[in-house]
Amino acid sequence: MRVKPLLPPLLSVALVSTIVAEQRPEWPGFRGPGGLARSSANDDGLLESLGKDSLLWKVPSGSGHSSPSVTGDALFLSSAEDGGTTLVMTAYSRADGRVLWQHRVKGDKDERYGHRAVNPAAPTPCTDGKRVYFYFGGYGLIARDVEGGEIVWERRLSFRSNTFGIGTSPILHGDLLVLNRDGSKEAAILGISAKDGGVRWEIPRPGFRTTYATPFVWKNSKRTELVVPGMLSLRSYDLAKGTLLWRVDDLCVFPCTTPIAGKDRLFFAAWATPNANAKERRDQIFWGDIEVSPKEASDPDWFFKRFDKNKSGGITRDELPPSRALDVFNFVDSNGDNVWTAEEFARVQNSSAPGRNIMVAVEAGGESVIAPGSGLAWTYDKGKALPYVSSPLLLNNRLYLIKTGGVLTCLDAATGATVYGPKRCGVSGEYYASPIAWGNKVLLCAQRGVILVLKDAEEMTILKEYDLGEEIYTTPAVADQVLYIRSKNNLWAFGKKG
Repeated sequence: MRVKPLLPPLLSVALVSTIVAEQRPEWPGFRGPGGLARSSANDDGLLESLGKDSLLWKVPSGSGHSSPSVTGDALFLSSAEDGGTTLVMTAYSRADGRVLWQHRVKGDKDERYGHRAVNPAAPTPCTDGKRVYFYFGGYGLIARDVEGGEIVWERRLSFRSNTFGIGTSPILHGDLLVLNRDGSKEAAILGISAKDGGVRWEIPRPGFRTTYATPFVWKNSKRTELVVPGMLSLRSYDLAKGTLLWRVDDLCVFPCTTPIAGKDRLFFAAWATPNANAKERRDQIFWGDIEVSPKEASDPDWFFKRFDKNKSGGITRDELPPSRALDVFNFVDSNGDNVWTAEEFARVQNSSAPGRNIMVAVEAGGESVIAPGSGLAWTYDKGKALPYVSSPLLLNNRLYLIKTGGVLTCLDAATGATVYGPKRCGVSGEYYASPIAWGNKVLLCAQRGVILVLKDAEEMTILKEYDLGEEIYTTPAVADQVLYIRSKNNLWAFGKKG
């Protein structure tokens, strides 16, 4: 693989000492410290008492799907205005939610998206305690001072056209900012100086057209490495040089999820419609809430017979029930006339792609091609359990997977054996937020706005269910005994009062 080093090693060492000396952020970016989605502190009973009595404050958040990042007295979000052409960066006070600073830039106009849940402000900002780094697919990277929001540097990047928008977030490792640019005309992983925005190295990834996953830094018992999901492949790179360490092939065709890991093993699970069987595809259309009988399923025209209510030969939005079918309406409607024809539906429903829906457990210290008997500890291929967007959670040697329809599965991380599930958690619909752990409790957020608190145990035990009343697309954050959740229109802070 060709790698382009662009800064001398001595400068890299100098920059590391500068950044590491800054205050350590409480929740520095997507999925918190180390990308592990865990707060080791005890929640002190807060999660089981979620509600109006524990609401510290609630403020408007603007339109966006970025998750909160937290450092010091500030919390950061991005949002979009004017149909996505105005991109907004905001710092909020953790004490009361007031706006500390806010800045806007004009971005490139996004193309027509194939999914109604897509938002131009989806990437989560990351912070090193001194600066906060924002990424927009329609603009590029912007580094701002944490205190006043003054711009430190920016790097314009060409617009990346993608059916489902930009799903990846930038991450920090020391003074190195890592960005996944798969799907663009110049698909690559970029290693960028957090100090001045200069490109340290670039890993070209030709052919990696569809990836929505965020990179992950794996600090294992052998070394520290950069793991990046991609089209049909999971790959690991040397963080200093950007050179390839190992890869696992024949995976999901377009991954949305990010890996999770412990000291000796890394776990990656992904599911995509083109790699699913016919029954899984039908279940996904309706989140598993609407039954399709075997007789009906055997009829190739079953969908139109059920939903073309006015017998016009096409299906409009108002003929469909609340379901994933509405989410992907634009994607199926290839000619943009707001009507599904039988040909358009068949093209998507019958499409297939190379690769497979699977979960893999990779041993630390692997080299070259990872496969069973050569660095691959175990695999798990039950499509009903594998997550579509939400990334897995590792807690106390158990893996938690939440899938479309509210299907929850718990696996033994050592063996891949089922602890429980796949089984319904009681709240159906889509799950875009990744689960997080606070102490020995697991927090799930359904798109429809319901928050579930589970006990980390060998049986599914729901401790609390709370309806926020607004849709949730983002992963929560925890800092200093306060839970921060971004909903469709607001930013919420829950904690102990007094």
